[in-house]
Amino acid sequence: MGHADLDNTLDSIDDEILREIERRGKVTPSELARTLKWSKAMVWRRLRKLEAMGLLRSSKMGGIVIYELALPPSPQGLFRLGILRASEYPYILPFIKKLSSLYSRVEVLVYDEAFKLASELARGRLHAAMIPAVTALLVHRASGGAIYIVGGGSKGGAGIIVGPGSTGHATSMASTMELCAIAEKLPEPRIYASSGDEILRLVTEGRVKYGVVWEPYLTQAAARGLKVLDCNVPVCCLFTVHRSLLDQSERLSRIFSDAVDYALKRSVDLDAYSRLVELDYHLVVQSVKKYNFLNEPPINDLKKAWNIIREAALPEDTINRSVRTSTSNSI
Repeated sequence: MGHADLDNTLDSIDDEILREIERRGKVTPSELARTLKWSKAMVWRRLRKLEAMGLLRSSKMGGIVIYELALPPSPQGLFRLGILRASEYPYILPFIKKLSSLYSRVEVLVYDEAFKLASELARGRLHAAMIPAVTALLVHRASGGAIYIVGGGSKGGAGIIVGPGSTGHATSMASTMELCAIAEKLPEPRIYASSGDEILRLVTEGRVKYGVVWEPYLTQAAARGLKVLDCNVPVCCLFTVHRSLLDQSERLSRIFSDAVDYALKRSVDLDAYSRLVELDYHLVVQSVKKYNFLNEPPINDLKKAWNIIREAALPEDTINRSVRTSTSNSI
């Protein structure tokens, strides 16, 4: 259990192998080497590495080794859970403890960007994750139903920091923060950042006037003397699983709900939690109270916020950002 970034362990070659195995279901090393046009020795090394990481599993049929994706995890296997670097998941600690009774190892991976986290779950690098609702809905559709929201989570903790800049705002793409930016009609241009630290830095340096961040970055901004405004978006991160775990989703959702109940009724070791997400303990203690915890997915809140959810998924400037021509950088 601990913090890690999968980019430090997986590269584009690993990705291609995982995609090919996902496409084919089961494959032998020789078939992979022939299809991908790589040497058998390299393919073997990569397959053993991915199996050691818990992403693949092997079996033998007639003396031939066959590889397939390791999802879903088998009992007593490895379970990978992704979360964002934030103050909002103290219930993750009792959840890990409960999961540890089912799996021999529970590995928590901490991300700084919601869209990247959701994409990693959709690609099968994770078994489950805490993902902003708008991000999960967008990636569910874009991936053809690779991920599903199956549990509650957190809401609150979003806000706007105001700095010395003259105009524009920074936020994270297709996230609760972008919902806030849209709802509050913050002035353009909109800059997408890859972490709360980057958003805070862009505001502090005056490159944008506004930054939309989550806790504990709001508390950190206030401590630096920046003005902080509330942003009452209806939902934030919800418990989401890879589609290969749908047959286990009822049990996992029940375990997750029990963990949320535990955190609501008892004190959680915030020192251990702050070390898990690599955030300052005092910041976490100050800011965790800004969140509300949910046992179930807030479907009514999602329906009420549907218009801004759609706009965050495909904002008005999507064409200008996405299309390049031979005569200009954008349309």
